[in-house]
Amino acid sequence: FHSLAISAFASLIAPFGGFFASGVKRAFNIKDFGNSIPGHGGVTDRFDCQFIMAAFSHTYFTSFIKLSTVTVGAVFSSFLVLNPEKQIELYHSIQEYLQTSGSVASIWLEMSDTAFNDDLLEKELFGGDSDELDMDEMMGIGLDEDNSMAGAAISAVASPSTDVKAKVEAKLEEPKLQAQVPKLEIELDDPAGTLTVLDHAPRPRNMATNSCRTYDILPTMAFLNQYQIHAATSVSNMRWVFTGGEDGYIKKWDFYATVNNKQPLTLGQRHSHVDSVAKGGVMASYWEHNDVNESGVDVLSPVYSMDVQSEAMWLVSGMKSGSIALWTVRHDEGRRITLLSKHKKPVSVLRISPDEYGVVSGAWDRAVLYWDLNTGKLARAFAGHMSQISSIEFQPWSTQVQAQDVDTEPVDKRASPVLLTTSIDGQCLLWDMRAPKALPQSFHLPKKTPPWATSACWSCDGRRIYVGRRNNTVDEYELGMGSQPSRTLKLPMNSGPVTALAMMGNNRSLVCASTDNVRMWDLASVERRSSVPFQIIPGHHGGTISTILVDETSRYMLTTSGNRGWDGSSNNVFLGYEVTPIG
Repeated sequence: FHSLAISAFASLIAPFGGFFASGVKRAFNIKDFGNSIPGHGGVTDRFDCQFIMAAFSHTYFTSFIKLSTVTVGAVFSSFLVLNPEKQIELYHSIQEYLQTSGSVASIWLEMSDTAFNDDLLEKELFGGDSDELDMDEMMGIGLDEDNSMAGAAISAVASPSTDVKAKVEAKLEEPKLQAQVPKLEIELDDPAGTLTVLDHAPRPRNMATNSCRTYDILPTMAFLNQYQIHAATSVSNMRWVFTGGEDGYIKKWDFYATVNNKQPLTLGQRHSHVDSVAKGGVMASYWEHNDVNESGVDVLSPVYSMDVQSEAMWLVSGMKSGSIALWTVRHDEGRRITLLSKHKKPVSVLRISPDEYGVVSGAWDRAVLYWDLNTGKLARAFAGHMSQISSIEFQPWSTQVQAQDVDTEPVDKRASPVLLTTSIDGQCLLWDMRAPKALPQSFHLPKKTPPWATSACWSCDGRRIYVGRRNNTVDEYELGMGSQPSRTLKLPMNSGPVTALAMMGNNRSLVCASTDNVRMWDLASVERRSSVPFQIIPGHHGGTISTILVDETSRYMLTTSGNRGWDGSSNNVFLGYEVTPIG
């Protein structure tokens, strides 16, 4: 049938393309459109009928032949593009359709709608104020006996012969629903490792608390790179910078030689950057980021995360398989010492503990793990996230250590035991590592905010938390002021998701990276309507920023482009900035 339809069009309609072309040539008093083919005219003269045939063939194929392949991922990506009002409207439309079609029992939909929109369920079950109701507690409603996320109502829907309403009502009649956390499929070591951060003094840091009003940040360096950079880290004084990405190599850059312009960029290399970029990145060395497959053979793995010891003695990196590699750097560079294997999926975040005897890892399997590097044992698994881990940050401890006089009592110089973790679905949790089994403090998403959090950072004094969102905003939370954001920094429309954040040393300038640009917010002037609260930092434009690195003295800054294996495009740009205090 399809062949008959296409043949009929080709014989009856397509020749009119030649008639139309002849009419155009007569109107302009020309014989041929060109002379590229001697004796025949140009290419258009030979293919004048084919243009209309090609258009018809494409339309016919996409309309009647090609099968429609709609995936959950494609639908969800389209959903995330909508504004919050349209997302809520779509949610209610889907809810109404499922209830009408009988795909999901109405009692479950009514309970879900009540849990997230009214105080009725909370008052009946918890007997408290709705402001105290945690999203995790709501997600715990309907859990079955083995603590899995398939609740009584969901399991009942899967079995048509089960009375859905009876099971849900039986669950609701329990005297008190306890907050549940997702179950991790992580086997703890026996004996377990030690939470080293509680037993050792932190590494001394050369933190410069600047009192300047703002900074002048100017890009001057470009580190040439052909692939996405998913992770970047540096030593404490930024002598050495390490990057890793999609190509499966760990690259070591000489930052001092780069700043001193030991390798200037050529005119062709400078063409794609702003005028101030003239210094080329000096690569000192590189090595293969090898993982071990099931057959015991080394294979290249993309670098999804990394962190380095403050004096470049060793480095840890996260692999696609879920393994964490420990590498030597100072001596016998690039030798893999060991593999730490507990995660089941790519390791998206790695943070060395302040005492540098441990490392915290987060992966796409929702697990946050603390490793004791003295023994290679797993010290603790933090269960609470519902999605892939996007960032891990220790609370700044330098402001807690005060100078001692001879006659005063010695102060506690241990690092802060507070850990901040975020996941891609927007969860932001705060963990006190002194309590072995305590539930984390959860910071709530603002209303009409789509789920998204790829980056978070602390203020320099450790009193505030900043979380980047998908809807062009940055939420600020203050410790001790509840779980709702104290204020929200709104970027211009169409700026794109906020993918990286970093706080400058003056504790009032926040560097924020989105798809369109990198901005520096003046947090002290956000509330003033007479001035623009941010300034554009030139350099990046149109790519997803994976990392922002600021050295301890706030004199230099680095930015890398990469999507970290998630959503977004990359222009493979790796820039270095020189920072000058102002005011």
